[in-house]
Amino acid sequence: MIVIKKMRFFWQNWFDSAAVTASSEAADYPVEQLQNRWKTVDWRSVGIAAGIEVISDLGSAWATKPVQAFILENMNFIAGMTVELGGHAKDPTGLAHTTYELVITITAAMAAAKRIVVTLAAAETYQWWRFKMSAGGGAMTYLSASRSYLGPVFNPARGCRGGSNHWAESDTSVDYSDGGQASVTERPTFEVYDVPISILAQTDIAGYAAINAACGKKLPLWICLDTTDEIASTVYSHFLEYIAFPTIVSGALWRTNLKFREEL
Repeated sequence: MIVIKKMRFFWQNWFDSAAVTASSEAADYPVEQLQNRWKTVDWRSVGIAAGIEVISDLGSAWATKPVQAFILENMNFIAGMTVELGGHAKDPTGLAHTTYELVITITAAMAAAKRIVVTLAAAETYQWWRFKMSAGGGAMTYLSASRSYLGPVFNPARGCRGGSNHWAESDTSVDYSDGGQASVTERPTFEVYDVPISILAQTDIAGYAAINAACGKKLPLWICLDTTDEIASTVYSHFLEYIAFPTIVSGALWRTNLKFREEL
């Protein structure tokens, strides 16, 4: 069960608009599938050799695209493997080192969740980014992942104010014949969240308004419900409603609800 504490939002994904390449990709599993919003659609390597890398070029507007977080969703890496995140001014394909480097060791929690979530110590700005993987092990025959995130982080001053709800839901439909017999079209189950929050001052209003503008109900994002446990409490999701600012409690405090569902 997820306990909602201090929240964090990963909402503006520079990776999705980047030009991406990979040093290895299997037929029918190209690297561009890391940019597909469906996390069941994945990229796969050919083999599990060390040094397989994915390169992203943020383009001519790179200077306006600070990166403070890296997420890799639905990956098959095992505990003990490493992923080296690097930022560089030029194409780093095949380079031994990049200007910015962060080595991420896959933990048992990451392997179980099939997810990497890393918040950088500070925002870094480079045109080129790569993640390079160590060799796989065990019974693995390829490396794979689906969604990737490179972008900013929004840390609101206030989080959940208590009384949040989340529950399992489904788009399963039931029709009935004239005789009353049921005909069921079964759909996958997903989690729905209704989280009451407080918004403090104009800085947070601007942050939530930016999420409304960039994502709204149309684009997915990652919402971390407890920053002390980013791996287990981060939900890949999309909003069911735009974030509202309906009730002014004081000159600087607003109350509203975040309503979102897990993205499959």
